[in-house]
Amino acid sequence: MDVRTATGPLDADRLAEWYAVPPEARDRTWVRGSFITSLDGRATGPGGLSGGLNAGSEGDHAAFHHVREQADVVVVGAGTIRSEGYGPLPRVNLAVVTRSGDVPDKVLDRSPGDGEVVVISGDGAEVTPRQVLDEVGRRGWRSVVIEGGPSLFAPWVRAGLVDELCVTVRPVLVGGDGPLLVPASARFDDLVGRATHVLVWGGDVLVRTRLR
Repeated sequence: MDVRTATGPLDADRLAEWYAVPPEARDRTWVRGSFITSLDGRATGPGGLSGGLNAGSEGDHAAFHHVREQADVVVVGAGTIRSEGYGPLPRVNLAVVTRSGDVPDKVLDRSPGDGEVVVISGDGAEVTPRQVLDEVGRRGWRSVVIEGGPSLFAPWVRAGLVDELCVTVRPVLVGGDGPLLVPASARFDDLVGRATHVLVWGGDVLVRTRLR
């Protein structure tokens, strides 16, 4: 498979094409992970939030927006909802994954033009990726983007359900004990991705990688 390369910035039309869901995904569910990471693999900055990494990153903000624009639904864990201050998303549906069913009121406070908000609860048990896919599938949502956090994302990769990872690598070292993009406890057997798009933008490297 050829690797497409480019140097940013890219305009909106080019970015929409760069992050377009591939034609083969139109007849089935397509699952993407959308993340940012430091050179040492941390998923958050010194303040414990992803915003601590992407502050000042024009490329990551642009890519994040365009990946969302391609989604029918964005999947986020309740812990990330709380820590990152998520609310309903304009025009994009949001699925909140929670073991307990406890979610902040803010995320349910929809305004005109916001997408639907669906709370997927395990009633005290872990919610499996398959449960999430079944729930969003019943609504006809096929283009699925997982935004976090890393502990939510890892079981999807382990189950072989992630088609593609869209990741921005920032040229910083964070250190400390903050979360890794993939938790240290996660183990994957011989998982080798295939980079399809590599974009260098303002010192950041934005990569699309096929995982299956």
